[in-house]
Amino acid sequence: MAVRLPGAGWLTSVRLERLAQALTTIPSTSSGFPLYEAIRAIWHTCGGPYDEISQLITVLKDLALVDLQDSIVRRTRAGDKVARSIKRGDLKVLGITLLRAGCFHEQARILIESGEVDGEGNLRCPTKLVRVSAPQLLGVLRWWEEVRSLPEVLIPKDLLNELNTVWALLPPPVELPAWAAERKAVGNRAEMYTVQFERTRIGVPSMVVWVAQDSDTLGWDVEDRSVVPRRYIEVKGRRDHDQVFFLSENEWKRATELGPQYYIHFWGGIDLARDPAVEYAALTASGYPLVIADVAAEVAKAEWEITPVRWRINRIVPQAL
Repeated sequence: MAVRLPGAGWLTSVRLERLAQALTTIPSTSSGFPLYEAIRAIWHTCGGPYDEISQLITVLKDLALVDLQDSIVRRTRAGDKVARSIKRGDLKVLGITLLRAGCFHEQARILIESGEVDGEGNLRCPTKLVRVSAPQLLGVLRWWEEVRSLPEVLIPKDLLNELNTVWALLPPPVELPAWAAERKAVGNRAEMYTVQFERTRIGVPSMVVWVAQDSDTLGWDVEDRSVVPRRYIEVKGRRDHDQVFFLSENEWKRATELGPQYYIHFWGGIDLARDPAVEYAALTASGYPLVIADVAAEVAKAEWEITPVRWRINRIVPQAL
């Protein structure tokens, strides 16, 4: 789902409450309001700055909970479901919608990487750290009765699994030129798929860290901290299935320095129009990622060819006789 949602910092507890009130004020699919009437009705219901009402409606639209056509706004079927839950005093369905849209992707990543998973699969994290690094996300997670915030934050296993998914951790589209935005989106998907793949493989989410979200100068994207010495993974993604990728000078330097600790994960066939969760399952079922260990040594073998143009690397496919 392509969204233009505001950052997590905008989604304060007050605005989230007003977002829920706005959704229940907007009529269902069987009717609708002219936009100007909807704005006025929502403002009379939940108050707050009048000029923020339009943004609340935009957020609901990008969450696919309301539809806006010809200046008529109405709830969608998905919006009706969430609205019924809100009217019963249950905000969890709205919370799941926000999580799956990636609204708190950065805060979710920090929370998972900063915590520890106990023997029952629950995530535990110091309360002070969560309040500083993921305050808005913590506000949403408190909608679940099982979540504790004192003396430490405890996220139950099922909810942790919801946070640790390709849709919850995948950043929304960035504002870049079309060609650059597409390349960035493909790269983000590939990196997130590797994070998901490695966390599933080792079973300890906090030990797999998406370091590229903090710095793109390291020469790798993901660290596996579950082993000593650590594994450093550079991730490459393509729209097609050609096993061709590029290494920067810095990446090639790190590959030669780290040797068997340095890995390439290659994901091909990425389609930005596909749902990430569906695509991840399909790609892993078809054998992705292609994993290359000790890439500096591997490319010296006869099955790979290295070209000194941004270190272009592609597999040599034997020709049929």
